[in-house]
Amino acid sequence: MAIPILKRLAQMLVVLIGVSIFIFVLTRVLPGDPIAAALGERASEDQIERLRAQMGLDQSLVMQYFDFVGGLFEGRMGMSLVERRDVAEIIAERLPATLELVLFSLFLAVILGVPLGVVSAVHRDGPIDYASRVVALVGVSIPNFWIGIMLQLFLGLTLSLLPITGRLDGPPPMQITGLYLFDSLVTGNFAAFRDALAHIMAPAIVLASGPLATITRMIRANMIDERAKPYSELAEALGMHPLLINYKYVLRNAFSSTLTVIGFLVPILIGANFVVEKVFSWPGIARFGADAIIASDFNGVVGVSMVVCSFVVVVNVIVELLYRVLDPRIRLGETR
Repeated sequence: MAIPILKRLAQMLVVLIGVSIFIFVLTRVLPGDPIAAALGERASEDQIERLRAQMGLDQSLVMQYFDFVGGLFEGRMGMSLVERRDVAEIIAERLPATLELVLFSLFLAVILGVPLGVVSAVHRDGPIDYASRVVALVGVSIPNFWIGIMLQLFLGLTLSLLPITGRLDGPPPMQITGLYLFDSLVTGNFAAFRDALAHIMAPAIVLASGPLATITRMIRANMIDERAKPYSELAEALGMHPLLINYKYVLRNAFSSTLTVIGFLVPILIGANFVVEKVFSWPGIARFGADAIIASDFNGVVGVSMVVCSFVVVVNVIVELLYRVLDPRIRLGETR
């Protein structure tokens, strides 16, 4: 199992290098002068040239890239034109907020999507099945920004059930990881936990709607497929209880097939997060990345792109490892 892991790590490194080169070159060759735009119309030519030299933009493209890579090893990503400080510092501040939102949304999608898919498959073509399929269809059909605006209007402004912006109203818990839900639980700060949970619910529901629908449909389809296989029919013929068949054998195989889909959902989830963080004023790196794109802040765009790509690659490696654990056929194929 160690050899496939090493191969995946090598592939991950190649992907990250390729993405860094592509994004770096793309941000440099796009039309327009971000330096002049950042300084404003009243900036003199001398001020523009001074800032350009300060950021190393007076060098060749190749030298700029090598300076960027060298900076990565020193924990630097270049100065942001939006916030006028190092991008690595900004990302370090904002990354926990994005991680918390993405992971909590994925958690919601899994803990709700798997039971919905199971119940839908067990009660195939019944009222519950039709209801869950309608929910899944709505989840993949309605844009995230529209769901977000509706939640803000009804749950936030009309009913006042949930806060609609930010991460907290009160003081943050003692920082351990920067994930407020985890930090507040570990430190026993339950007031901060309730506050953080209330703030994350609306954006997490919006972000989880698409993955929830996909997971529900995949679990349902895989459960029906596994239920028709000989091992399931044999277990039923031997008098094994249907609940035991469904939850001990059928669901395990159905979920292992769905794991690969969850890996593909992560990039979609992160892409949708750029919209969700803007709508809910969530202080994460996706919101900073969106602001960087609007302001032509190329260092910000490259930095956020590198972090997002790294996260996607790491999640896919983890999903592949979990798939090997859940499906013995993969491990047996490697030993032959």
